[in-house]
Amino acid sequence: MSKPVYRDYDQEALEFQYGPRLAVPNTDEVLARWVANSDAYYAESDCERDIAYGPRAEETLDIFKPANPDRAPVLIFIHGGYWRALDKKDHAFLPKPFVDAGVLVVSINYTLCPEVAIDEITRQARAACAWVFNNAAKYGGDPNRIHVFGHSAGGHLTAAMATTDWPEYESGLPKDLLKSATPISGLFDLQPILLISVNDDVHLDPDSAVRNSPANSEPGHDMPMTVAVGGAETEEFRRQSQYLCDKWRDELGSIDYLESDGANHFTVIENMVDPNDPLTRKILGHMGL
Repeated sequence: MSKPVYRDYDQEALEFQYGPRLAVPNTDEVLARWVANSDAYYAESDCERDIAYGPRAEETLDIFKPANPDRAPVLIFIHGGYWRALDKKDHAFLPKPFVDAGVLVVSINYTLCPEVAIDEITRQARAACAWVFNNAAKYGGDPNRIHVFGHSAGGHLTAAMATTDWPEYESGLPKDLLKSATPISGLFDLQPILLISVNDDVHLDPDSAVRNSPANSEPGHDMPMTVAVGGAETEEFRRQSQYLCDKWRDELGSIDYLESDGANHFTVIENMVDPNDPLTRKILGHMGL
């Protein structure tokens, strides 16, 4: 057996633990299905696409509107792709059960690594959240009922949003800008990324890995949080979610860990199109729906 490089994992095993495409052999098939389902929902939904929230070309968002929105709860979604791949348009299938429940869903894009660092991606996500607070009412949303969830890299960014001191970030923003957060299949301690091939693109160094690890920070304010992961994901992805729960359990009044039975890193959110999926129900519950 090769020498361990992190915990009990040698290099090959660590790449597998942190490589969803290695762990899920039909990833390309799943992603192709996402694109087809997203195209179909774009065609049937009331969606305003590619609204700019910042100066960079990638700083855009889509707004999916329920029927006759009037101070509707708002749900921000942050997509995944290991900070280096994918796009909001690949995830447009996901808003449907929430829109059907009367939610205004905002799906955000951001510039990818290696063009920018994770620090900049985090800044962009915060800028998008601030934009939503300042503009939600124009689209029928209630700025006092904003919630956030994200998947994979978006799960990491969701937790990073939860650490934000919003009045310090932008004058006039409320401290409790976010009313709940649900990171799904996220990474919250980025130290292992330094040791795997993903870092060829994301370019973390020891300082930035520590700085960008949400588990090294505290929540910016108290809010309900569900930390979710697929039950069939690798040991390390499940451990990362458990670790964040353990770190923040004393900081938040309500934080729970949810494993989606039998779901892998990709089907964990694909399953959410079912309005009775436990994770979908959990997020709707955070919104009082």
